[in-house]
Amino acid sequence: MSETLHSTSNSARDSHCSSCGAPYGEGVDGWPRTCPACATVAYRNPLPVAVALQPVYDTKGTALVVITRTIAPARGGIALPGGYIDDREDWRQAVVRELREETGIDAAAREVRLADAMSSPDGHLLLFGLLPERPADRLPATAPTDETEGWHLLHRPEELAFPLHTLAVRGFFEGRYI
Repeated sequence: MSETLHSTSNSARDSHCSSCGAPYGEGVDGWPRTCPACATVAYRNPLPVAVALQPVYDTKGTALVVITRTIAPARGGIALPGGYIDDREDWRQAVVRELREETGIDAAAREVRLADAMSSPDGHLLLFGLLPERPADRLPATAPTDETEGWHLLHRPEELAFPLHTLAVRGFFEGRYI
């Protein structure tokens, strides 16, 4: 069994059919591609990512909740809370799940509205969910999580770890998502 696992782990990514396991063979590249063994057509689709725009207000004005990442990519960088949408998960549920996992802040999926959708050059589709503004003094205390050093507030646009997060933050502070 370990030989099978070893040989599978050394296979080139996307070199075998995900339906029957047959190799695509030499010269089969690009997308979509058809399996020579079972004729299943495979597509490479964007990976959907849900990103939370959680506005808050304090004595300094309006801000957005951001996190400091402790995982790759962009370890140590500042980013909006977000992550991959799970299989069969509604994108609004993913926004509030990621917000809770990365900040401890609870929100209701029914209150999330689509602020923006952007495609990244590396094949991700980012859905930016805007939540209702809330007072900063009612948020849970910042604390490290499995993926973050904790959360803090961003009171003005600045360069974030991911270019599309930077664009969304700029859009929020310019009033485009109101």
